[in-house]
Amino acid sequence: MLRLLASLIGLSSLPALAADAPAEFGSAFYTGLSISVVQVRVANTAGKSFFGSGVVVAENEVITNCHVTRQAARIEVAKGALVYPVFGQKADMNNDLCLLRTAPMPLRVAALREASSVQAGEKSFYYGYSGGIEAFFAPGRVATTHPYEGSAVIETSSGFALGGSGGGLFDTEGRLLGITTFLASGHAGGYFAMPAELIARVRKLPETDVGPISGLAIWERPDAAQPWFLRVARLGTQSRWEAAAQLALAWTVEEPDNADAWHQAGVALSRAERHAPALDALQRALTLSPDHPDILFHKAVALSRTGSRMEAERIRERLALADAALAEQLGQAIGCLASC
Repeated sequence: MLRLLASLIGLSSLPALAADAPAEFGSAFYTGLSISVVQVRVANTAGKSFFGSGVVVAENEVITNCHVTRQAARIEVAKGALVYPVFGQKADMNNDLCLLRTAPMPLRVAALREASSVQAGEKSFYYGYSGGIEAFFAPGRVATTHPYEGSAVIETSSGFALGGSGGGLFDTEGRLLGITTFLASGHAGGYFAMPAELIARVRKLPETDVGPISGLAIWERPDAAQPWFLRVARLGTQSRWEAAAQLALAWTVEEPDNADAWHQAGVALSRAERHAPALDALQRALTLSPDHPDILFHKAVALSRTGSRMEAERIRERLALADAALAEQLGQAIGCLASC
């Protein structure tokens, strides 16, 4: 196995790195992620090809998004020059997670992390095949988590694009946080990963032969059938902040103990220039989720807009201890240099 892994590293070039890739994570870290991430190649009945990403989560098992494989007549996974056929799949179309059974592969199995342990503000790293050609590595942070069906969808600033669906979102120890699945351009954070812990549920489903899959994922449904957080996010991408605020406030009535509902309501109200009610909503969110960096960020912005500049600056100083980059962004947002 060690010889095969060494050969594999030789066959696979190091990933393209985002310009802001942190210096403290060297090539060994990137290579460690690489050994668990593959390109997923799909051909439909007409011979048209599609590409995505996948993560090795057990011996000869790769998790990817069902929207990558939904038209498949044939699937294979590739790592550099090494290509492995897929013999069957287990599909959870609702959560957009498909588990592929492959030929034996000399690849490292990624360690999984439970969604309940993922914290807003922690560093995150995307690894996958954005662009469909070479592997790409993008650092970022967990913006927030959205409770959903007993788990939580992860929102991150670790960016990905076409071909990146099914890639891995990892933590600083190389553990898999989630599977990068969809994005909402214009929304804070903007990139969403289905939690890795859902893979255990998918594994219990019956396996089927490789073939087309029917159904819609949570993010593809009609708006009324989508989770609250996605409905609010979609309005945000359209800059319909008043409508987003009203929807989020309705969400808080339905789920008054959900910090995410109050968080999104506060952000939307602030963007709609309704800063006093925004502060009320954000404080409710902080009561339920103390020290949440993104909630603190938006509270400081709302405070600065209502003339409470000193209180906003105290929050910026507080954030600087935990997340210097976010504190710098806040300084720019409230018109305050880092030295003020």
